[in-house]
Parts: sequence; C-alpha cells; structure tokens
Amino acid sequence: MSTDKLARRRAILDATIGLLGTRGLEGVTHRAVDEAAGLPQGSCSYYFPKKTALLIAAAEHLAALLEKDCDDLQLGFADIAARDGMDAAVAYVARELVTYADTERTLFLARMELTMAAARRPELADLGTQLTSAARRPIAFFLTLIADGRPDVPVETAAGLIDGITLMYATGQGPKPTTDQVAAVFRSIL
Repeated sequence: MSTDKLARRRAILDATIGLLGTRGLEGVTHRAVDEAAGLPQGSCSYYFPKKTALLIAAAEHLAALLEKDCDDLQLGFADIAARDGMDAAVAYVARELVTYADTERTLFLARMELTMAAARRPELADLGTQLTSAARRPIAFFLTLIADGRPDVPVETAAGLIDGITLMYATGQGPKPTTDQVAAVFRSIL
C-alpha cells in the first residue's frame, strides 16, 4: 500500500475510534467516518465496504495503540526503577494510569463500545478479549514484575480491579481514581 493510502486508512481508523468514543457504535457510519477523517465521501467504504470489516480493523488499530502506550509506560518504569527504586517506579505508573484515564478517555470508551459489540455479534467475538488483553497488559506486567514471580499473587484480579476503577471513571460511573488508590493496589502485592 502506498504511503498516501496508508495515511488515509489510518485517518479512517483514527476517526472510527474517535466516533466510537464520542457517539458510540450507532454513530459509526461510513459517511460519519469520512466526515470525521476529513476525507471525501466514499473513502471509508472504499477501504472498508462493510461496517464489520471497519470495526474489526478499528479494534486491531486500537489494540495496537494500547500496546504502544504500554511499551512507552514500560520504558518509563524501567528507567525510574533503575534510577530511583521500586517505590518511585510504582508511584510513576500509578500517576501515568490516572493521567491516561483523563487524556485518553475516548480510547477507553471506544474499547467499551467494541467490547460490548463483540459480546453481542458473533462476527466480532474475539475483539473483546483482544482489547481487554491489550488494555490490561501494562497493569499485569507491573504486577508480575513487582510480585517477583511469586505464584500466590492474584495478578489478574488486581489488574481487573485497576482496569475496572479506570473504566468506571471513563464512563462517568465513578470518581476519578487517585494515584494513591492505584499505587495501593500495586503495593498490596509487595
């Protein structure tokens, strides 16, 4: 694919994620995506003739965005842990996760929309698992790391707790998580 086509495809997927996060699944139409991406009418349907294909590609793109953010967080953690110790690194991760819940609210909501669609539509069945795994990866990574390989540590439970706290906030169902709350979950494993 040429650079121009890749840029258009990415613009379509970014616009789709934005629409999922702001208008929900019903707000995602080919026309709305074209408009949101600033592309000529018919662009979205050229790349993705069916809405299902568009949603699958958007979920894959969203998972890749979440994975990249996770990689960036891991680099910051490793740097701070080496320089300032584990307590400082845990505090850093907690701050970053709380900030992420604010700055990337659209990604949280898009993930929820796609996860709910996956629960209801057989053709999207694997998307929910893929997105939840990508979103929880950084949390599970840090919990596993600070648990120092102990098998008795409930990593998945703690990751689910942090994920749930941030999702409740992103959906307006709970208060903004505090750095202390997130750090407390991490530290409970130490």
